[in-house]
Amino acid sequence: VTLLLLWDEYKAQHPDGLQYSCFCARYRAFVGKLKPSMRQVHVAGENAFIDYAGQTIPIQDPFSGEVREAQIFVAVLGASN
Repeated sequence: VTLLLLWDEYKAQHPDGLQYSCFCARYRAFVGKLKPSMRQVHVAGENAFIDYAGQTIPIQDPFSGEVREAQIFVAVLGASN
């Protein structure tokens, strides 16, 4: 959804309302005050969320000196805080 689409809908409901530039400024101020979050409720032990984080990192074998790329594994249980 674009700001232009939101403004078009706003103007359809309020023909004498704000012009586009003022609408955009007020919208940005409004969005800047939001602290969005998404609450998810999970039964303990029912779900595990797993992923690999970011880019790979080089790891050097202390015995052979060989450098290999490693991935960072991340996992969390659904009922964890």
